[in-house]
Amino acid sequence: MARLSLFLLVCSLSPCSFAQQDIVALLASKGGMTGTFEQQIISPEGEQLESSHGQFSLQRPDKMRWQIESPDRQLLIAAGELLTQIDWDLEVVTERRLADSGRSILDWLLASREELEAAFEIEPLATSVVLTPREPSLSLTRLEIAYDAPVAWEVSVTDSTAQVLKILLYEDLARMPSASDFVAPEIDF
Repeated sequence: MARLSLFLLVCSLSPCSFAQQDIVALLASKGGMTGTFEQQIISPEGEQLESSHGQFSLQRPDKMRWQIESPDRQLLIAAGELLTQIDWDLEVVTERRLADSGRSILDWLLASREELEAAFEIEPLATSVVLTPREPSLSLTRLEIAYDAPVAWEVSVTDSTAQVLKILLYEDLARMPSASDFVAPEIDF
């Protein structure tokens, strides 16, 4: 559950210099994306605490599918203000409103340029963009986004305890999200 909380409460992205403007323009041009992910939680000392991998789908303006395949089997679907979480290992289905949770990391990937500039100070680096929240946040102190063409995105989120959530997204350019990606399957535990 700590992984889910960190995942949902942390994240952001944006641009500024010439190379970073390319990243922002690319993200701004996307209606959505699908693919696979690898996720790690790293301690302030650099020790890997957790790792997982699976599949994802994102679609503007507010749809997300995050299917963890290993080490646990979970499915998170956010559509509008509703989050559905299915945990096959625990045989539990939970639904809740997202309005009080704030934006997730993946929400920021599909945010408009104006939203990003309003929410973050943007610092371009040689191969990435660093976003720092304009308003103090316990869940997010630094967000770094890098793109390795043609399909790999790296998102690193640092929280107030200096713990890092690192997500590698491998985009499937041949597949766009479909409406069925964001519908929870029938479950019979």
